[in-house]
Amino acid sequence: MSRLLTQEDVNFLENSLSFDDKVSIIFLLYGHRNPQYALQILTVAARASSSGETTFLVDWMKYMEESGDWDDEILEALTIMEQNLLLIRAGFDADELRDKYFPRTAEISYHVHPMLKGLYHFCERLDDEAVTRLIKQLQQALGDVTFTNECMEIILLHLICNESILLGSKRTGKEANLLTLTAAGKATELYDESDFLKSIVEHFNRNVAMLEQSDASVKQIPKMPDVPSKAYSTSNASESVMEPSSSPLESYSFHPERAGIVLLINQFTFYREANPELVELIPPRPLKDRKGTEVDKNSLVALFRELGYDLLVEENVTHHQLLQSVQQAVQRMQPTHCSLVVCLLSHGQEGKVFGSNSIPVEVKAIQQLMASERLTGKPKVLIVQACQGADLQSAVPIPSYEHDGLDGVERTASVFMDFLVAWSTVPGFASIRHVEKGSWFIQELCAKLRQHYRSEHIMDILTAVINDVASKRGYGNECMVPIVQSTLSKRLYFRPQP
Repeated sequence: MSRLLTQEDVNFLENSLSFDDKVSIIFLLYGHRNPQYALQILTVAARASSSGETTFLVDWMKYMEESGDWDDEILEALTIMEQNLLLIRAGFDADELRDKYFPRTAEISYHVHPMLKGLYHFCERLDDEAVTRLIKQLQQALGDVTFTNECMEIILLHLICNESILLGSKRTGKEANLLTLTAAGKATELYDESDFLKSIVEHFNRNVAMLEQSDASVKQIPKMPDVPSKAYSTSNASESVMEPSSSPLESYSFHPERAGIVLLINQFTFYREANPELVELIPPRPLKDRKGTEVDKNSLVALFRELGYDLLVEENVTHHQLLQSVQQAVQRMQPTHCSLVVCLLSHGQEGKVFGSNSIPVEVKAIQQLMASERLTGKPKVLIVQACQGADLQSAVPIPSYEHDGLDGVERTASVFMDFLVAWSTVPGFASIRHVEKGSWFIQELCAKLRQHYRSEHIMDILTAVINDVASKRGYGNECMVPIVQSTLSKRLYFRPQP
């Protein structure tokens, strides 16, 4: 981007912002440098809110002029705040800035402090009622602290000042810590928001640890002594030392404009097949309606549309129609498509899922259809939200949770190349689904993919999904562990590779 910010630009941008937006940009720019000064600036900005005239951004620009990326930091902050119209009015290309800064991906930050970006996204996820509950909980937890303002970013600045929030620093190797805020979120039943905070902290601290390991490795490399060149001989090839290969693992090709096909089969209601030839396959007890599956369906549709896929959605199909739908999805795959994804939301038993007519279908049969020669070399992803058994860790009745399964004995495994099969639970156990919020596995999968797809490949994302799902507990202390089977031969990213 060749366009550079001038003082006139900065003055225009600042005084076009509302007071709430000024709070946000002060938070993003000053939060890690001098949060106490940021609170003083906001006091001044509040007094000037009637006229709208402030100069704190111009002052910041002058203070930071010796830094070569001060203008990038302002532009990134405004892009994170999605001030697209304002940036266009100032002569900038908003689409170009979005492509440069990835504003909606909380873990990626180039100039703004990554933890401040994540905390800004956290604030944006809260409604007024949630903010009020959270502030009361923080005051109770911190004891002698009283907050006079109910703007969440101002509250966060206070927490940074008294070190209840530690932003961390990659430069000095200091880790971030949001335990006080995360605990308050859980205490006020903001579970998704608390998980989001946990995710951004883990991502930041993981990068800090990697930098420390890298620095340590560099320090441990011994200095080679000065040896005359005559001491080396190349006459004997067997004595030569080969440098280890450092070439990275290859990645599958991915382009959003031709991402491929997603087949989503959502089974909500079930009936008992009347065909006498199939009666013996029907489970002894009727299958219940799968309340909450609509939430999972909507989450998956929104996610894969965002990633660029063409969606095929089928609902309440029989066992035969289910197999036909998979075959048709395979046939719709074009040579230019990058991948095929099949999502099955249904009741199940070990190695099987049920059609709406209560007849089970072997997942292995679905894989065999997906293992078409026309898809050779392309990644094939199968996501299964269904039980693989009936066992739960606790027999305590669960008022808001159900499970997607019944007894079963057959075991299956994937033996196909370029396959990834992600089950919501390990063999022999039930898969927990909240009747209002959707299943633990699908909701966590969608959240983690949306958070990390621009920076991480699918196996690392699924590792995070397994970790977070395994840490959840139901009302009766129930838990579950997803399982992933992979024959992927490359890394699978849902974004173009450089």
